Amino acid sequence: MIDIDLAVVQSTPVPIRVAVADRRRLIAEAFAALISTREGFTVTGILSGDSSPAAIAAQQPDVILVGAGSGGRDAIEFVSTLRARLPNAEIVIVADTLDPELVTCVLDEALGGLLLTDAPAREIAACLDQVAHGHAVLPSGWQSALAATRNDPLGSLSERQMEVLRLLADGLSYDEIGTSLFISLNTVKFHVRSIFLRLGVRNRMAAARLLGQGVR
Repeated sequence: MIDIDLAVVQSTPVPIRVAVADRRRLIAEAFAALISTREGFTVTGILSGDSSPAAIAAQQPDVILVGAGSGGRDAIEFVSTLRARLPNAEIVIVADTLDPELVTCVLDEALGGLLLTDAPAREIAACLDQVAHGHAVLPSGWQSALAATRNDPLGSLSERQMEVLRLLADGLSYDEIGTSLFISLNTVKFHVRSIFLRLGVRNRMAAARLLGQGVR
């Protein structure tokens, strides 16, 4: 019999792959440089100008940072295209200001979140780590930003989100909701996360209570 000494090799965590997309090359390069200095992250590429979603998809990133700048509408359209092409990637919008329209996009598209360009580097890295692990991040004050344009929290939900909320309030499980609405389990989870964020609640009981108090 031959004795074999097995060396214990400590596994190295797989770095989070981040793609940066911003029409402004200087901003894109600045974010890429910042991310590259943080442990646990690697930048797959910097895309500026009119980079196509196909170029980003080819990199297979875990997280995509999309710069909004002052062109919020262009960023929203770009994000919608990205979401269709890369349904499993987490997308984070990076904006200069807390625009209610961008917050709405994050909630409607079930994105990873919204970051502001004036956030500290350490905070941005922590947020990206949370996003990569399935958590949504939004800057403080996002609910107030929405409230400035919408007084009715239920009125801010889409028709599909209302359908999910009603079934959730009826006590159905996520699997049962998916079967009833002919959508996947992941899609149900995305909708529930968006509903909770938009209503400012943390569980189905609180969401159901708001539904019962609503007039819609």
